[in-house]
Amino acid sequence: MNDEVVRLAMIGQIIRRRWPSLVAIAIVGALAGAGASLLLSPGYQTTTQLLLGGPQEDNERSAQAQLAMSATVLDRTAAKLDWKVTGYDLRDAVNAEVVEGGLIEITGAADTPRRAQRLTDRVATEYATFAGELLFETNDAPAQLRLQRLDDLRKKIEVTNEQIDQIHRSANKGDLTVDTVQVRTQLETLRNSLDGAVAQLDLIEAAPTRQRPVVIGPALLPSGKASPTPSQLAGAGAVAFLIAGIFAHIMVVRSDTRLRAASEIAAALGAPVIGTVPVLDEQDVPTLWLRLRPRRKRDAETLQQPMPGGDMPGDPHYRRALARLRAASGPDLRLLVIATNDDRLAHRAVARLAVAAGKESGHPTVLRVSHISHSDPVLPDHGDIPGALLVLGAGKRTAWELVGIAGACADAGYVFVGAVVAQQSAVTAAQPAPAILVDPAVTEPAANATNPVLGAENDDTMAGRP
Repeated sequence: MNDEVVRLAMIGQIIRRRWPSLVAIAIVGALAGAGASLLLSPGYQTTTQLLLGGPQEDNERSAQAQLAMSATVLDRTAAKLDWKVTGYDLRDAVNAEVVEGGLIEITGAADTPRRAQRLTDRVATEYATFAGELLFETNDAPAQLRLQRLDDLRKKIEVTNEQIDQIHRSANKGDLTVDTVQVRTQLETLRNSLDGAVAQLDLIEAAPTRQRPVVIGPALLPSGKASPTPSQLAGAGAVAFLIAGIFAHIMVVRSDTRLRAASEIAAALGAPVIGTVPVLDEQDVPTLWLRLRPRRKRDAETLQQPMPGGDMPGDPHYRRALARLRAASGPDLRLLVIATNDDRLAHRAVARLAVAAGKESGHPTVLRVSHISHSDPVLPDHGDIPGALLVLGAGKRTAWELVGIAGACADAGYVFVGAVVAQQSAVTAAQPAPAILVDPAVTEPAANATNPVLGAENDDTMAGRP
């Protein structure tokens, strides 16, 4: 799996197997998103627009937007609202920007719709007032300059009119001469100058003056919270954490070096895989309180539950595994069954294997169970037990751990006959099966007296009936 490309089937398998943890991760993500909404959610928002008076350039409009968010406007707003906040506290709740048509749009945010509406309207009012004050102060100097220029033009017009009158009087005294023609030419020139002065005066008088911004209308009462809402943030957090959890599981699976395929296990052990047997998943044990009991008491009580009259689901797999073992080791089967301490799936498979061996007649079978450490495997010496069989759950051991177990068997003088791989299987309502566990200290003897099966013991002492 480490060398495979991640496929949708792999993701589906992860979701099917890990859905409880993925659900928990999604819940944590939703809680994180809900917590983040306290900082990221703007609450309720509403807007209002103001019309700027007179023609203005783009940079002047940007300056007006900055003026709407100035400290003076916000301080006046905070004082009028009387919310026990300062203008500095309102900076994050107010925004002003230039929109098309020379409009200033002011947006206010608050935790309730009414407060958002009041904040927006108050900021717009204070901005219009402050802009009008600045406009009145800055218009004094231009107004005086305009009046002075108008007076100069009027004086110029009066002087020109006097000159025209003098020229007219001089031209009417004599006959038409060269001088008279020149006088009349000068007269026309003066008249043109007069017309230009009058036109310039008209332009100055018609020049528009700036006016204070005008609020187009009051802010509307918001009907819902602005995006991102707490529910949106919670959903986004759940989705983000779920995706991250899936990718984390994918990375764990792809980096997992534990062996699952029978061919890989056989190659690591240097011995064949005798068979693959189904084992009821420990999580499917129906009694909740039984799972909460201490392990030794729980295992002992579960082992002593009465067996049903017929075969349990999966018994043919165990019988076929025993038949292959007898074919390889002879009819008198005497084996040391090895299972690691942390492999609960293997423990259950060992118990099922012992029960299946006890049901067979005519074949003496002796199985001695040894629980070993996967990191430091050490096997006991038994002169009457020639062979060793490893029972392990699929995907429980790495290749190096299996090599170590095989080496421990060789060091102890056992003939390593192979391995039995236990696979988890679900039990449906139509196929009920009791849990079969192996107690480290208490062993139930087999039902068939002619076919003794020796139970599991951590101290490797023999128990059971001959």
